[in-house]
Amino acid sequence: MINGKRIFFADVADELIKYRDNLIKELEQVGCEIVVNTSGEEIHDLLEKSEMTIHLLSEEDRIVGDSKNFGFEEAQIRYSVQHSLSQKLVSDARDNGLKIIAWYPKNLKAGIYKEEIMPAHLKKIQQFDEVELLITNFEEFKFYLLQNLKSEESNDQDEFYIKGVNNTSIYFIYDLIDKKAAEEYTGYFGKRGFTVYTPVFSSDILQMRQAHQNNLKKFDIAIVFAAHANINWVNMKILDILKSPGLGRKKTILGKAVFITDDKKKMLTTLQRGFDFIQNKSDASFDQVELFIKNSLNK
Repeated sequence: MINGKRIFFADVADELIKYRDNLIKELEQVGCEIVVNTSGEEIHDLLEKSEMTIHLLSEEDRIVGDSKNFGFEEAQIRYSVQHSLSQKLVSDARDNGLKIIAWYPKNLKAGIYKEEIMPAHLKKIQQFDEVELLITNFEEFKFYLLQNLKSEESNDQDEFYIKGVNNTSIYFIYDLIDKKAAEEYTGYFGKRGFTVYTPVFSSDILQMRQAHQNNLKKFDIAIVFAAHANINWVNMKILDILKSPGLGRKKTILGKAVFITDDKKKMLTTLQRGFDFIQNKSDASFDQVELFIKNSLNK
């Protein structure tokens, strides 16, 4: 049970009400206290009572009131971000401020929700460092959310297996050819409580590059993963990480690694530039990954 976790649900478009209600029911069953904007209270007061806010995003963000710059979904995200930042500024605030999770359904309408299509308001929301944006189907999102909440409440004292703390983020970089193999690890990191950033694959090259640069500015730990991608691709991504301070990073990089096979290791041109090596074996290499993360967090 996730006892007493207070979660605020932002207002949603009509087509997303059934998803919101389903999620609320699931969260209440595991002991969460749900706060929704139906009591007439100011949003500020509702957020003040909450530890997490969840935003379900639609394809078209409708404009309300006099605002011509953004719709109601983006407005709610902006208010949550502002509230989270204000929490961090006061001395008695929680360490990380309000946790903000946004979900965009991958397959809400057949033929419309595809990876290569990203609405304008979603591109803007993606820019906020404080927002964890998930683009996936509903069942995967629900599973991730429940596992994330349970990991925060876990009393597991195992000193080897590291949990995500203080919103520690991992940018798991992989090529499209390795997506299926990579998902085994990204899902694993999410269950352990880490914020996980992954590449965006799109027919729009500029969109892909922008998403990659945004992730390079936000991560704490970076892992370049290659099972089938060639060594030139690996070396290029390593150089991207090395150049990330020039993109305006404000964080210190806690750790960086290449997660590849032994035969590719021999062809690396940048291994001596502060990167750890994780051997990609035929079976899942979770212990090696955990050891790398543990060492990165304990530096």
